Amino acid sequence: MSAHINFEDLKLKFGYSCMPNRLHFYSKEENDFRMEVREWCEIYVAPDAEQIDRNRDIKLAVKILKKMPYLDMIIPKEAGGQGKGILYRTILGEELTAFSYALAGIFGASSCLFAGPVIEFGTQEQKKKYLSGIADGSKLGAIGITEPTGGSDAIGGMRLKAVREGDHYVLNGEKCFITNGSVADYICLYAKTNDQVKAHQGISAFVFETDTPGFEVIKEYKHMGRRGMPNSHLRFTDCKVPAANILHRENEGLDVLLFGLDGERTFTASQYLGLARSAFEVAYKYAHKRIQFKKPLYSFEGISFKLSEMFIDIELNRMAIAQIARMLDEGHNCRASVAAVKTRIADATVRITQEAVQVVGGLGYSEEYPLERYYRDAKIGQISAGTSEIMRYLITREMVRMWGK
Repeated sequence: MSAHINFEDLKLKFGYSCMPNRLHFYSKEENDFRMEVREWCEIYVAPDAEQIDRNRDIKLAVKILKKMPYLDMIIPKEAGGQGKGILYRTILGEELTAFSYALAGIFGASSCLFAGPVIEFGTQEQKKKYLSGIADGSKLGAIGITEPTGGSDAIGGMRLKAVREGDHYVLNGEKCFITNGSVADYICLYAKTNDQVKAHQGISAFVFETDTPGFEVIKEYKHMGRRGMPNSHLRFTDCKVPAANILHRENEGLDVLLFGLDGERTFTASQYLGLARSAFEVAYKYAHKRIQFKKPLYSFEGISFKLSEMFIDIELNRMAIAQIARMLDEGHNCRASVAAVKTRIADATVRITQEAVQVVGGLGYSEEYPLERYYRDAKIGQISAGTSEIMRYLITREMVRMWGK
């Protein structure tokens, strides 16, 4: 065999070249949904995934996403959606990220992080006005939490102010690292409405329409990974928001924010799983095709052990994610378990993508294979939706709350 193996020669289909199509801890309906998503991604995402990343092509990513037939999957059936729960989101998150992290990120911010709070806390008028556009792809949503002074203490560091003036609020301040910030039509926006209380109180959640005068995108971040996924710095200058756009109640926006965190972290965990799986499959196929010293690469113990460890991490994390998603769908409070799963798969994905590059060697480090993209994308798992350090702190705090000191 030639010393040089082209990626296309391996006949790989990103994300599902060797893993089983039917997973025994999912039902037939869930497995059928997985295969349906894969087939859609193979047709509509795979041909452009590399271009989206190389060119940071946000417009192309958004264009493809708006064609996706799953944008209404979490919208309740009574509102015209599919009414799917968190488990189905994790299946979609894994499959979509296996092809393009950018598309999965745009979907998550719009159809989960924005729509989710509106579904749970919105009035009937708010649901009618804002969910239909998300469901049919004519509108995109975002969530606005993080600020320049926030970081890991996103709630305590919140400085965006909303001052009540008659039948509206006037907003002044900034938000940073907002996924979909530059393309969103609506933002589930968090702001301080009472400065006379503790830092983690006095917060309200609003549905903010981005065509409001005074709103501007002042920067589009260029990240090492997740290229093609818009991530923006936003400024609000005397932006007027109708009082009718408050979600839940004034000064009780923390309830809205905390509601969404477990679902968000479970969805992002499924994204890291998709990355890990794709990286493993490239390494697995390469190790069987590549001949060294007259033997396939996988037959060497050093390589076979790497592949085995990758599989162990992927298999155990997939089962954990599925179980956590089912528990959340059943209404259980499992915040520490969610944090544990999110932390473990994030760390594992960094390790798996790194090892996959090592298995493939020089070509893995090049742009001939998608491994360098997976490797760049993976690091955000230890940062986004709560850093790995914050997750460990949260777990410790939850243990003390549950079991005492």
